Amino acid sequence: MVQKPKIIEKFMKFNKYGRPGIKLNYTKVAIHYTGQADVPGKNTVSYFNNVVANGYKVNGRYIYASAHFVIDLDGTIYQLIPLNEMCYCTNSANSYAVGVEVATTGKDNHYTDATYKAMVHLCAWLCANKGLNPKKDIIRHTDVVGRAYKLCPIYMVLNPKKYEQFRLDCYNLKAGKIKLSDIVNCTNGKGNVTQIPNTTTTKTKYLRVLKDVNIHKTPDFNSSSVIGEVKAGTCVTIVKEVTDTGCGTHMYLVKAGYYITASSKYVEVFER
Repeated sequence: MVQKPKIIEKFMKFNKYGRPGIKLNYTKVAIHYTGQADVPGKNTVSYFNNVVANGYKVNGRYIYASAHFVIDLDGTIYQLIPLNEMCYCTNSANSYAVGVEVATTGKDNHYTDATYKAMVHLCAWLCANKGLNPKKDIIRHTDVVGRAYKLCPIYMVLNPKKYEQFRLDCYNLKAGKIKLSDIVNCTNGKGNVTQIPNTTTTKTKYLRVLKDVNIHKTPDFNSSSVIGEVKAGTCVTIVKEVTDTGCGTHMYLVKAGYYITASSKYVEVFER
């Protein structure tokens, strides 16, 4: 059994923008990056707890964002949301994934030695808690939303071999094949910086309905906006994702002109 890493609790207050109190029984561990290299992770903690949690608008719309954990450049692990509660971190995977935001360094957004070791330790421990397989059940934000939407965590997306090594390190630590002292940072930021690929030609995103579900004329879950129901097996083209729905579940606007839940319990997304 992997020993629990040292974690500093900085729990968000209950609020609809970051900690709605919705129950979670996670089956995946989703890793992210904080978005800007060489910015301390504690800044992200402060942003979630002191800005987003109090209601923060960008372009006239409230931001819904949070994470279960934030890992800093010095390897400090902060916890913002209890593991049995959902956070707003991984779009349609929020209902089944733990969200781990990680600070990065350098032009290619790699990880410090301390950060990398903390990532492996935390993710191995989270997998051990639920009997998950790190080689399958540790995922990237991009694996959920697609490359055209967001490259996150950017280093692990643009360097897939390093990502697989990271998952292998987590697997070996969980299995007791290596010790914490054996973990070597497989990212070092040296050499040529990997260029972000051109995403101007993107694949179309589709949605497949898994269970019969209501559809809405407006992006909310009010009973007054229900205009009908779509049956399991229906496939439609996604136009955009809507995150400001007034509750914990996002929605999709589809080409047919109606809105539908983004919950993975009811729909799955694929590209062609």
